[in-house]
Amino acid sequence: MRLKHLLIIAFVIVSAAPMFFGLQYLNGQFGQYTRQLFSENLSALSLIAKQRLLGAVERIRDTTSLVASRTQLRHDMAEWNRTHDTAYADDIARIIFDARQGLTLLKEISVYDRKSNLVASTSSAPIPWRLESDQVFKVSIQLTQDGDDVVATSVAPLVFDNKVTGYVRLAFETDFITELVQQRAGLGETGEWLFAVRHESGDALFAVPLKYDQTAAFRRRVAKDRLDVPIIRAMLGNEIVMSFAPDYLERPVLASTRYIRELDWGLVVKINEDEVASLVNRNKKLIYIAEFSIILLAILAGVGLSFFIAKPIEKLRAHTAKVAKGEWDKPPEGGGWREVKELTEHFSVMIAALKEFNETLQSRIDERTHDLGEANRKLTELATRDPLTGLYNRRHLDVCLNREIERAHRYGSPLAIVIMDIDHFKAVNDSHGHGVGDLVLQRLAGFLKDTLRSSDIVARIGGEEFCFILPESPEDAALAFLERVRIGISEITFEANATAFNVTCSFGLAELNDVSPDPEHLMKNADFALYEAKRAGRNRIVAFRAKT
Repeated sequence: MRLKHLLIIAFVIVSAAPMFFGLQYLNGQFGQYTRQLFSENLSALSLIAKQRLLGAVERIRDTTSLVASRTQLRHDMAEWNRTHDTAYADDIARIIFDARQGLTLLKEISVYDRKSNLVASTSSAPIPWRLESDQVFKVSIQLTQDGDDVVATSVAPLVFDNKVTGYVRLAFETDFITELVQQRAGLGETGEWLFAVRHESGDALFAVPLKYDQTAAFRRRVAKDRLDVPIIRAMLGNEIVMSFAPDYLERPVLASTRYIRELDWGLVVKINEDEVASLVNRNKKLIYIAEFSIILLAILAGVGLSFFIAKPIEKLRAHTAKVAKGEWDKPPEGGGWREVKELTEHFSVMIAALKEFNETLQSRIDERTHDLGEANRKLTELATRDPLTGLYNRRHLDVCLNREIERAHRYGSPLAIVIMDIDHFKAVNDSHGHGVGDLVLQRLAGFLKDTLRSSDIVARIGGEEFCFILPESPEDAALAFLERVRIGISEITFEANATAFNVTCSFGLAELNDVSPDPEHLMKNADFALYEAKRAGRNRIVAFRAKT
């Protein structure tokens, strides 16, 4: 066997074969990496969707609490239970019609007595309802079907003098769910959102139309013992990514599950495994082409190198034969090493191309990671801020209040909480329009942020209601400070349609003590003090005093 043949065989065994198996391994790893990217993308999308749903549900809960907290409504409901005078029913109807104004997604408000009997409603045909045992003392939200539409219903008790006098029920349009289900960006051709509630049997009941079953809303169910189906795992509280799991049509899918524990809702985003495999195989085909191209080039380079290495030796052997015959010509010059250097340069070019490909891929991953981080930051901001005034919302206020109470107990420092309400704010809206009312809210919010200390916390907790947390403030200091705030607000001049006007505010103050030892009693007593300020003529500050 000639030397060049041995060199070719040795090069294939020593170089091309390890390269082939190494690229095969790389190909397999790339397939797994591609699937991992799909899984992370689905997980990120489902997490963002869950945060959006929680934000919408929180807005429903805040609106319901705002309506249920109306003092006049609670008072009239108590009087209705006592006298059944139709005048109180008429007054209740007027209050809920007034509350419904300006709430575009709110379909109806209905008020019921303690036995689920309808007292008043903004709808001529209110959605049927009966009291559930878990709705007695808290705000509850459910999805129900109203004809061909899906509505979110929220129920809250009406409490007056520490007694439940009735219930207020609000029905909202579910555009926030419909928009989520219809938005399939990043989910390919077969991607789909699934949204389910728990049926009384424990099964998962789809609450919206499905991509492949438009009549599925509140009709199609998945048995609770189907633990291999993503929507069942979501209803069990498992937030995971599932591969090759059967969907409601028994097709294998890649799915990410989320569970909204507060409402017992399940959310799934999925894409068919056939489409995932198609995308992975398409990328693998490109890798195969590049792989075989590199191996073929390596073999050809080895063959050429073998020829160039063996050629000077063969020339020397031929020249030796000539010498044996007596021919004393000059030996031929050796060659071939320049080609080896050029082959090295070619490999360098290929390595640079592979490095550039890897850097581009990493750059895209970093960009997506940054976008997801920015989206999470914006979601966090939306979850804690009131969109109109930029102040904290009620949800974040509750978190801050618990923290400040713990701090006050730990260090034995005073703490005061204040609820402020704009006097006759409805008259401002009626006289000048809701746009001017919004400007009044925004300007007062700016005044409060500029006036309060950096350690104080201010939040908008209702339509025209604000709440302050005043750490390190005993009652006398808090009253003096609030008097300055009250005077400062009354001196602010607003203009609308070339007409100048002023507004005043009423304040209810409660101090952390044995009578108000926790957040619930603090808020309740401050609200009672505000009620007393309103009853005493408004534009004043009233501190809570326990009845003796």
